[in-house]
Amino acid sequence: MIRLAFVGAGAVVEEEHLPAVQGLRDIRVVAVADPDPARLERVADRFRIRHRFRDVDALLAGAELDAVAVCVPAGVHRQVALPALAAGKHVLIEKPPCLSLDDIDAMISAAQGTQAKVMVGYHMRWHRLVRRAAALLRSNVVGPLESVRIVWYGPRDDANLPPWRARRDLGGGALVETAVDPFDLLRFLIGAEIEEIFALSRSGRRDDEAAVMSAVFANGVLGSAALSERTTEDIEFEVCGLGGRLRVSCARAEGLALYASGTNPASPRSRLRRIPDVLAALPRGLANLRTGGDFKVSYRQQWRHFVDAITHNTPVGCTLQDGRAALQTALAAVQSAAEHRPVRLAAAARAIVPLAHA
Repeated sequence: MIRLAFVGAGAVVEEEHLPAVQGLRDIRVVAVADPDPARLERVADRFRIRHRFRDVDALLAGAELDAVAVCVPAGVHRQVALPALAAGKHVLIEKPPCLSLDDIDAMISAAQGTQAKVMVGYHMRWHRLVRRAAALLRSNVVGPLESVRIVWYGPRDDANLPPWRARRDLGGGALVETAVDPFDLLRFLIGAEIEEIFALSRSGRRDDEAAVMSAVFANGVLGSAALSERTTEDIEFEVCGLGGRLRVSCARAEGLALYASGTNPASPRSRLRRIPDVLAALPRGLANLRTGGDFKVSYRQQWRHFVDAITHNTPVGCTLQDGRAALQTALAAVQSAAEHRPVRLAAAARAIVPLAHA
């Protein structure tokens, strides 16, 4: 049985991670740490977690653990991950893994000196439709790739929003907290690194409430993204190749559609041909709705994978190097938005450029 502790008891832990871990075999949450005593007690009581601490040092000294989940704001991930690694614990780090390349490089060096499994929590890699789309793309079903676009809308309510989520230099906003997810997902789907990016953002009461960007991948594929923290929730992407087009709407049970080159998706024939695929997808999609839908189920699948990697000593599905690549793309996007020009990732700043406020 893997004994797990969470450092951080914020919304993502309470609403996503802890419900996902419940019911999984071979893992048990034995401790939680958070500097906010009221939040700590509420979350620990809700999930019946016995051991409660105010910081990571007290947790590592006071609880018998095998693994630690780092779920504090990204700017202090290093301060939690490095002691956990030094203590020989397996570590899952919420995204983004940190806010500077110096910090992620320090984590990578620390991980190389231990036998611990270390994974970055890009849970959308385990989304049911994303897994199916990745398998289709790797089978070359749409032929040589030409372009990809992604929409990622994750609304944030101003009420009760932690201060760090309002500032890009603390890890918040569409160009950092939101963008690292689609950046990782695009790398996962396309199988190539982003080389150059051009980004524009729109700020309001918070930094970078919306952003658009274009990117060039190392294999020549062109990418675009639209991100927002103000509109209604949605995640969808579309990959185009010489042989066809793959479109995925992650919020829909039957949200994957494949169109061969030369077909008209609106034609009666195309619509009829989709019916068997839709019917085949509905049972699993509807079953997942009983536990919160595919988005929430992806957290459970991520944790199941992490447990399997620890138990069977197999590679993790999202490494610190993967986390570094998505972070480096976000750093380039922030710099591009600040300087109003395309930025090559190899020449981007190594840390977040703060938004200049009037």
